[in-house]
Amino acid sequence: MDERNRIWTTGNINHGFFHENLQQQPLPLQRQQTPGALSLLSAPVRAISENGNGSANGNGIGTGAANGHGQASASESDQGKQLPYQRISPNLIGIQSSRECIRSAASLIYAMDEQTDPCEDFYKFTCGRWAEEHPRPDSVTSNDWFRERQAHIMRVVREFLRSNISSAEPEAVGKAKTMYGACMDTKQLDQRNLEPLVGYLLRFQLPLLPTSLNLTLGSESKYTAQVANASYNWLESMVAIKQHLSMDLIIGFDVFPDPFNRSINRIALGTPETESAFPFNNDDSHKLLRKIHRKTIFMQNSDEDDSEDDLESEEEEAAKQTTSGMSAYLNYIRKVIEKYLLYVDPYVNQEEATVGISQLVKQGVKVARKIHELKEDAENSTKPSKNPADDIIYISLTQLQNQTDKNIAPKTLPIWMRYMELILKGTRHEKNRQMTTNLTIITSQADILYLQNVVEYLEETPPSHIESYLWLSTIEELVLHTTSSMRLLHSEYMRLAIGTEGSTPRSLYCANGVNSLFGMAVSYVLADEEFTRVKLPRVQRMLSDIRRAFDRLVRSTAWMDAATKRKTMQKSAEMKSFIGFPSWLRNGTALNAYYEGAEVNASMHLENLMGFVHWQMMEKLNEMDKPEPIGWATSPSNVNAFHTFQSNAITVPIAILQYPFYDLGLE
Repeated sequence: MDERNRIWTTGNINHGFFHENLQQQPLPLQRQQTPGALSLLSAPVRAISENGNGSANGNGIGTGAANGHGQASASESDQGKQLPYQRISPNLIGIQSSRECIRSAASLIYAMDEQTDPCEDFYKFTCGRWAEEHPRPDSVTSNDWFRERQAHIMRVVREFLRSNISSAEPEAVGKAKTMYGACMDTKQLDQRNLEPLVGYLLRFQLPLLPTSLNLTLGSESKYTAQVANASYNWLESMVAIKQHLSMDLIIGFDVFPDPFNRSINRIALGTPETESAFPFNNDDSHKLLRKIHRKTIFMQNSDEDDSEDDLESEEEEAAKQTTSGMSAYLNYIRKVIEKYLLYVDPYVNQEEATVGISQLVKQGVKVARKIHELKEDAENSTKPSKNPADDIIYISLTQLQNQTDKNIAPKTLPIWMRYMELILKGTRHEKNRQMTTNLTIITSQADILYLQNVVEYLEETPPSHIESYLWLSTIEELVLHTTSSMRLLHSEYMRLAIGTEGSTPRSLYCANGVNSLFGMAVSYVLADEEFTRVKLPRVQRMLSDIRRAFDRLVRSTAWMDAATKRKTMQKSAEMKSFIGFPSWLRNGTALNAYYEGAEVNASMHLENLMGFVHWQMMEKLNEMDKPEPIGWATSPSNVNAFHTFQSNAITVPIAILQYPFYDLGLE
């Protein structure tokens, strides 16, 4: 169900032309979107082809939109500009001797399995030996051209981030290098121990010892006084987590352009996102681990009293398959909490702690299952319209409150006005009461049904259970960025859960994470004048030729009426293109302005990540009353290409303009 499309999600609607690039992250202040069915929030980005248009596990030569011949636009958008048509020269003598052609031919030959009859299995005939020539790294579960070429780009990025900060480089580049250095400083991470984690629990107004642990801090603990003065409110904690960690817990929240009027941004409320909002936790292995983790938890029988006789045969088999995964998770999270408890109170009673940990995890998992169940029920009980736009609902906060109170009448749980006041705290809209009162949000019927049911669940569930869920979710998200021993526990859990035999080197892990946050600053190393002078005009011609061919097909088709043809041709003519890298990327002043307000510290890794994510959220909220500019759907360092249909724009980063997607010797 996590793979289902939604009618509208957040930010720009970006479709990878090829395979879903698992390293890809949205730029600051943008969030990707996918069309489809049902809910306004929480679908992951969907690629047009899950298998990379033939290249995912094959030779990948000549696929997709970057074959090496020409269409529309410059580093910045040309908006529909077409270049004069040029025929390909008929004189191809000698082309096979070019370095590019020799490389392409060799790659194709070594990928082929010539022992296979092409009439029986053409895919195996053409790609059967690709996996032998491109062995899968131990740290991942699959391999393809996109991962290989992204790994190549990230090695370039890593060397750049390792280099000394130079006064000749923009300040934003220095910030990226500083963040990388802090991530690499594992000695400092170990020295700080779990202090940063505790600090964020306090900031989120979560208790250092959840109620379900049934423990109290001893007088020897340095946190005794802070615990005594702490207060907990699940709504305030949930919003604080959203503000600082950008993580949806129970309620989904985002800001994105109105689907019918891009000049207006709308707040959306609905089902929560299931993906991590923390870029460092979003590589392909972590995404797969979360998918398996969700399946592990949600396929388990939620009521301990249920008999095995009540399960059908498929459910029995599924339960058997998830038993080992659940055992690995419980063992992992138990050890994490044990280490945490010893840090906040070295004299904690171990026997009492063991009982308390079991209760804490049981409550947290039970809430997680229920949230998932409510989400599934809402999506399955609403039938999507043929036109996704018809499912959109505009509603005021007062109307939403009336809707969510229906299931608990005559009781009421007034949370929406308070939620909005809390989420806008610290922004320039904080004191604008009229804005909050008159706010119109965007949602869908599935989202409203989910919110009705989740409010009913919140009203009848003990606050301590919600507390356990929020606490566990936060710990799991942040603990990776603390000590070596915590990371070792996670690596072992990952090995047992997804079967990887190794882990990504710390240097590449940090480079990927920094690239996810400081993508434009990191791409400074990729932007060169030779691309602008040589390759950019060729890509412009490639796109121009594609557009011209498309227009010719539209004109000749018999199944479109004249009005539809005109609209289609107009859309094609007005499509904007972003190729290579932004023209301002080499301008230090412009690059610094892009990241103005983002701060980093050479010795505070977790604070760097949290601070950046919080800065993104605050920028989004501060600017929500202004039109969102149409721009780049991803950073230039991303090996993929994107179509943002709401903006009628395509983005072709410089990183994908490399072999085997380009430079094939066909020009």
